[in-house]
Amino acid sequence: MNVARSHDRRCFLQHFVICLAFAGAFYFAWVWGFPQQVWAKDSSYMTSAIGVLFVGTAFYLGWQAWKLSAINVTSVEASAEWGWFVEEKFLRIGLLGTVFGLSMQAEALSTGSAGLVPLATALFSTATGILASLLCAGLSYNLMLGIRKAKPQ
Repeated sequence: MNVARSHDRRCFLQHFVICLAFAGAFYFAWVWGFPQQVWAKDSSYMTSAIGVLFVGTAFYLGWQAWKLSAINVTSVEASAEWGWFVEEKFLRIGLLGTVFGLSMQAEALSTGSAGLVPLATALFSTATGILASLLCAGLSYNLMLGIRKAKPQ
């Protein structure tokens, strides 16, 4: 077994452990009812789009970590850019939900309605975008370190 091959699986195992930590945190958030509250109050559904995109990206980066070896490190390196690309997009999708929620709040205030549900939409989409961006950056950084270790010296 060569050294690059052991880094290959180490990178994937690190990715897997990070994802297990995310899943554990999500479980406790679910028990406390936080995702249900976000789903009920987010009328823009941007948090759902961010969630689906995050899960897909986590699987994709995990697949890239699994494929990592000294033989195909350049192809994985080219594919790993997706993590950094989408990490930035999470923030933008969250801000789009914020704008949507704030415009709904302005409309509600102009009609005399005093509800704060549109404001919750704005805040939840912002928070979800920031959180997904940070988590995706961590997964992308893990893959980048694995690529660096797998490269032939």
